[in-house]
Amino acid sequence: MFIYTGKLNWWSEAVDEVFVVALPAGPVRQGDQIFSFSQWTHDSKGNKKVTWCQAQTIDKVTREDNGEHGFHFGAGWYRYQVRATPGYETLTITMATPNGGDRVMVVDRMYQTLEGETNGSARLWAGRLNWPQYADNEPILVVVPEGFGDGKPALAFWQWTVDKDGNTKVNCVQNGTQKADTPAEGSLKFTLAADFTLDCTWDEKTENLAVRMGGDAVSEAQAIGPLTLAAHFRPHTDDFTPPGLPGEKVELEVFYPQVEQALPRIQSPLPFPPTLVETLSHTAAYVDRAGYLAKYAVDRYHALDKTYHALLAQVDDLTSQITTLTSQNLSLTASNTTATAQLAALQSQLTTTLDAASKAQAELTSQIHALQSSLATATDADADDRSALEDAQSTITDLQFQVSNLEKHIAALQWGLSDSARRIQEFQSTITTMHTALTALKGTLAAETAHNTALSTENAALKTTLSQAQSQLRAAQKALERTTADLHAAQTDSADKDSIIEGLENGLVAVKKDRDAKKVSLEELQKASSATISALEREIAELRAGGTVPKEGGEWPFPEGWPFKKEDGWPTPEDLLKQLGGL
Repeated sequence: MFIYTGKLNWWSEAVDEVFVVALPAGPVRQGDQIFSFSQWTHDSKGNKKVTWCQAQTIDKVTREDNGEHGFHFGAGWYRYQVRATPGYETLTITMATPNGGDRVMVVDRMYQTLEGETNGSARLWAGRLNWPQYADNEPILVVVPEGFGDGKPALAFWQWTVDKDGNTKVNCVQNGTQKADTPAEGSLKFTLAADFTLDCTWDEKTENLAVRMGGDAVSEAQAIGPLTLAAHFRPHTDDFTPPGLPGEKVELEVFYPQVEQALPRIQSPLPFPPTLVETLSHTAAYVDRAGYLAKYAVDRYHALDKTYHALLAQVDDLTSQITTLTSQNLSLTASNTTATAQLAALQSQLTTTLDAASKAQAELTSQIHALQSSLATATDADADDRSALEDAQSTITDLQFQVSNLEKHIAALQWGLSDSARRIQEFQSTITTMHTALTALKGTLAAETAHNTALSTENAALKTTLSQAQSQLRAAQKALERTTADLHAAQTDSADKDSIIEGLENGLVAVKKDRDAKKVSLEELQKASSATISALEREIAELRAGGTVPKEGGEWPFPEGWPFKKEDGWPTPEDLLKQLGGL
């Protein structure tokens, strides 16, 4: 039950009056009831302070996109449209009439039934409160939202005409618990303990509530009732599910169930346990096993997926390296081509130079031989011939130096060409190796991709199976909890009965022991009595034969305390039997 308080304002008919609204079932559904309580400042006939309370049926319920809920009620002159915030913390009530008049009022929740408390019927009593200095014929409402019982909640709502601070029309809410007395026949007493103490007596026959109010230091306790029953609400008993807060509208994707069974159904005999608890325990164990397998498959899938992405990264890295090496190979090939062309040009130049040098050397050698011959025959040759010879030798020396330089340059170019060829060969070998590795990785990647696809399919099936198994497990766990609770209650009851039986058996054993002891005592007493009677009978026989006085020197057989005296003579058998019967 939700109970709200606020103020009722309706033109001049209701000015700042206490307003109490109760939703007996909490969050509303169509067909639920709603209770409202207040008073008119004056009604249409001019009567002042007229109590107004009513229980009506909710005829329409709506749910808005922002989480608010709306409902309508009222079949008379007044119609009510209510909007509840998410969670029903606050109600905004629009009160309207057919002629177009309307007023908006807001009430705040003051009480909410805690989960598990709704096990009794709610009663609401209305009446008038008169309290010295503070309340002059004001409305009062007393509520037991969860029925009668010690410790159960009880509330009271009224309005002070003026409070101790001088404020007018101040709402007063008393929220406490019942202190119930032992119910008498036809009546029930309870006390609402809060700021004020309300001693209440409920008459089962009339349903009226007699109230005696106290707790104010200024005024003495006094009766303010009886209050009449305004409404009686019983909890839902025909619903299979308890009422809950209205749901929220959300957008989500939906899918049709699988047409075919995801898993084969086992039709062969199975070793089912004999009891419900054992069956649920085995079900939970199988669900745990399915969860373990599903978790293992998911972990394995994530590991393979990680390996798959690592291989993708390796392939990308190798592809990048191959691209770089290919670019370097092309650059070196171009450089090698240029160097080869340069080498060919130099070799051609060298050949031409060597040919020219050979010809010049041959000509110069011929000239030298001619000059030497001329010198041999004419020692007095001209000085010009000597100068020409020296010039020719100088030219030969220069040509030989040029040839030597060209040979060195050619050797350097040949070494650089061989080094470039070696590097090109190394790059080509590296490219071949990387192509081979790339081919292997692509093969591995294809295999892992196929495996990954298969695992994804298997993982989806396992997730579906796990979801179904978890749903079955939750249902089984709930059934197990209920069964365990019933079993615990049965075991507790059995233990109590066993304790009672054990106590009765112990008592029976003690009774038997006492009976046996008394039986033994009785047998011993009977034996002693029989021996005494036999002795007495013998003495009586002897006395009858020899007189009423015992023989001289004989012992008096009766103990002290018996009514027989030796000087009175021997008692008669009747007196002896009477005395024995008294013993």
